[in-house]
Amino acid sequence: MPESSASASPGPHQQTETERKFALLPGAEVPDLSGLAAVGEPVVLDLSATYIDSPTYELNRARITLRRRTGGTDAAWHLKLPAEDGARTELHVPLEPTDDPMLVPRGLRSVVNERVGTVALVPVALLETRRTVRVLSDAATGKRLAELADDTVTATRLALPGTAGRSTTWRELEVELLEGDVAFLDAVTEKLQWAGIVPSQSPSKVSQALGDAPAAAAARQPSTQDELVETVLRALATHVGVLQGREEAVAVDAPDAVHKARVASRRLRSILRVFRDLFDADAVQDLRDELQWYATELGHARDAEVQKARLLDQLDSLPSESVVGPVRARMETELEATHQAALAGVAACLADDRYRALMISLGRWLSDPPLAPDAGGTVAERAVELVDKAITKVRRAHAEAEASQGEEQLAALHEVRKKAKIVRYACEALVPAYGESAASSARDWEAVTEVFGEMNDAVVARARLLALAEAATAADEPTFTYGVLFGTQMGNLDRDLPEARAALKRAVRHGPDSWGD
Repeated sequence: MPESSASASPGPHQQTETERKFALLPGAEVPDLSGLAAVGEPVVLDLSATYIDSPTYELNRARITLRRRTGGTDAAWHLKLPAEDGARTELHVPLEPTDDPMLVPRGLRSVVNERVGTVALVPVALLETRRTVRVLSDAATGKRLAELADDTVTATRLALPGTAGRSTTWRELEVELLEGDVAFLDAVTEKLQWAGIVPSQSPSKVSQALGDAPAAAAARQPSTQDELVETVLRALATHVGVLQGREEAVAVDAPDAVHKARVASRRLRSILRVFRDLFDADAVQDLRDELQWYATELGHARDAEVQKARLLDQLDSLPSESVVGPVRARMETELEATHQAALAGVAACLADDRYRALMISLGRWLSDPPLAPDAGGTVAERAVELVDKAITKVRRAHAEAEASQGEEQLAALHEVRKKAKIVRYACEALVPAYGESAASSARDWEAVTEVFGEMNDAVVARARLLALAEAATAADEPTFTYGVLFGTQMGNLDRDLPEARAALKRAVRHGPDSWGD
């Protein structure tokens, strides 16, 4: 699938950064360094940087810094990676006029994925810096050895669910090598230390801004005594991270990328549906609608891929005497054309401003969720009741399906499957709090969705086969084989229905009332 225009920004530019930071008290004097180098005239810059991390600060704990900086001479997206011997690898991506801190460039996002996985990324801190820069040069040759930056920093740790915001101010020196060597950096360090200016105890500005929040997030142990809304937001963050992190892979149709993005969209919609009472009703509906739009586009591509593999595999399993006419050629050509058309739809979706707005909205939900007035209450107090309501909807849908016949029943069974998925994903969201009890229920509901899903695949395959048979008829080709494959789908439906009923019965019997607190 061709990459969409939404990702057409330049790839990251890489450089190695070697610098040292020093703590400075307000009003402290920087010593005269003219004995080491020629000291250039001061240049004052005002810098603003939004720092990006997961809601649980996983980048910070991995010593990775991701920021969007404006002002100064290096306005860009910056990704700093840890390295040995005091040097750091730094990747830059130029800013675009329509940039938003919620939308990390794909080239940087892919590097983050390699280091910490598909975590959700949101703004976590804002730093405003008044920087006074002096270049230190070789007096004889004019060679630019290092840059000395005297920074006065005002930092705001942004409030996130479970983490309070705060503001701090400090002053520090940065000495970054330009064309000089480590020996020169050592000499500057010694000169500063003789003046009482010691190396900073904080590894980075953003670490100083965040304070103890990363450690507190790492130490947090989920339990049923947590606020339910925080548990739900953590579950949402997991699936938002998949959508963000898989975007580049979806754009190039990497293996399984469309499927994983589709499932993440469905999980988000399901969690929002079950736990919607915790949030503003209009905001929930708006987000679910937009997720459905995206999931539908992904679904067209995924369904086409699944049906192509399914029908060609079933064709290959037929005895040779049952394959009459150019069936494989027609199936390969038409099913692949359907798949490619669907992938083009996904590419158009990724390039659409509507998709951009969706991704911004998802990030804002994690950083500043639209809570309902009565969003309070622990997992133990509220979760089981909400999951039970979702299970009741499955049981009602199944009763309606059992009371119907033929095509009407097949459509009703598809509704049972969709509602069962909602319960499954809600159970999965509660696994961190309830542990194996919720995980066991999630597996039971997964078994329900798998067997009902196989039935739905058979229904979809029937429609595909009818369309292929019509095209074959128009081309004056035999249609016998399409009829054989159609009959296979009917046989699968008859085989799977009893198993689907049994799986549903097991899942309902082991409901959340048995989880305990």
